[in-house]
Amino acid sequence: MDVPGYLDHLAQDAALLVRAAESAALDGSVPSCPRWQVRNLLQHLTKVHHWATFVLGGGDRQSFEFERPGDDEVFAVFAAGVLGVTSSLREAPDDLNVWTPAGPSPSARSFWARRMSHETAIHRVDAELAADMGVTEFDADFAADGLDELLMVMAPTRVSVADVPRAFSVTITPLDANAAWTARIGSGGFAATEGAQDGSDLSVFGLASDLYRWTWNRAGDDEVSLRGDLVLADVWRAHISIGAR
Repeated sequence: MDVPGYLDHLAQDAALLVRAAESAALDGSVPSCPRWQVRNLLQHLTKVHHWATFVLGGGDRQSFEFERPGDDEVFAVFAAGVLGVTSSLREAPDDLNVWTPAGPSPSARSFWARRMSHETAIHRVDAELAADMGVTEFDADFAADGLDELLMVMAPTRVSVADVPRAFSVTITPLDANAAWTARIGSGGFAATEGAQDGSDLSVFGLASDLYRWTWNRAGDDEVSLRGDLVLADVWRAHISIGAR
């Protein structure tokens, strides 16, 4: 997926998020983020968008400062953050040289466009769950890209699995995308490879959109198909999570 495609998704999901957040109200609880109300969700994502814009402009990430907006301005500041990060990414050169959380990247511009689009997408799901209005389905290509980003880029550096009860492997296979991944989880860390591997302890099948949400712990086991040691689905939910920094 190219940068304009990511930015289209970012804009669409930001709009859906606002609609859901307005329906849920700022003091509504977010079931997928148990300690959050909707205002916390909006404040968090707004901070992430502003932080990314700061980094894209060459700022030192450690010197970034952000004052969380109050209830009377949270939607306006959120909209400004979306506009700021999309404008920065649209105008950035392809050879942009700035820091990325994953280390040196072949294209920092593409990395940040991908990261911001999926950050916004997953939190859009949170807002829709808070509003109890049904979750808007993702298109298969975008969802498969989100699976790849989580399994190949995010989880290996952001998930702590030192206390998993035992080492195990999970194969994730979307039925509507030409892709699959196998993750190996143990006390030594999280590692994933492309492709389905024979003999995985747990195999998870389903539409890419549902698998995308399931791997991010935003969908139940009844929304996908499981084969193998089903207890490991509970282990995944307990240990494979990426919290806000």
